[in-house]
Amino acid sequence: MAKKEKKAKKEQMAVEGETTIVEKKSLNVMLLIPLVAILAIAGSIVGTIITNKFIAPPVANGQGIEAQGSAKITEDQVITPMDEFLVNLAQGDKEKPEYIRITLSLLTGGEKDSAEITQNVAVIRDSIVNTLRQKSSTDILSGAEGVANLKTQLRDSINEAYGKSIIVEVFITDFVIQ
Repeated sequence: MAKKEKKAKKEQMAVEGETTIVEKKSLNVMLLIPLVAILAIAGSIVGTIITNKFIAPPVANGQGIEAQGSAKITEDQVITPMDEFLVNLAQGDKEKPEYIRITLSLLTGGEKDSAEITQNVAVIRDSIVNTLRQKSSTDILSGAEGVANLKTQLRDSINEAYGKSIIVEVFITDFVIQ
């Protein structure tokens, strides 16, 4: 009988040992989950700080971040908004006619030029419509240079139609091609 009692005690100790091991594992898992959550939050905070401080371009004098490739506007220059344009585009290979709905703002050299644009809006609108009618959707949508080329051509055609360099830059504030 002594052998059976010893064997029973060994089995009972083995079961208690397994219970202790299971309790230790569950305790480790209980500690691991909050630790991982804390590390994830700390990593997010540190990543945000590093991104804002070192990677993002600085904001100058509260003016906001200047768009890449945009013109610097001086105090003398004036932005004059134009009404919306709805123009048929050149058809090209496509069977269905396409059109562009576009809203522009024109950067002028000063108040005097802005007043001239307002007085002679028909000349400006005619020049813009004629330039847009010669374009196809593929011309305009051919990457970033397509829109940049359109802005340059609009500026040049307005200045040519007006007879002098009145427009410094053309800003596209909204456009849809369908």
